[in-house]
Amino acid sequence: MDGRLKRLHHKCKYMGVHENDVIFARFSERYLDDLSPKELDQFETLLEENDWDIFLWISAKRDVPEKFENSVMDKLRNCQEYDPA
Repeated sequence: MDGRLKRLHHKCKYMGVHENDVIFARFSERYLDDLSPKELDQFETLLEENDWDIFLWISAKRDVPEKFENSVMDKLRNCQEYDPA
């Protein structure tokens, strides 16, 4: 695993807001290694935003800014669902 992916996997487990820790850890396990270079750039840009804003966007409690309406956000939304596994 290259340094960029390793850093992102780590960041996904320690977002700062517990709710995001859960969502982003699932995202990391399911999708991170298969993201395109463009999606990785989009993901890193998203990570620069406030943790609570990100959570509110993913959970549809607040409208997602247009620049973050992309396949990465779709995948993150998919990871918020309860998974008993």
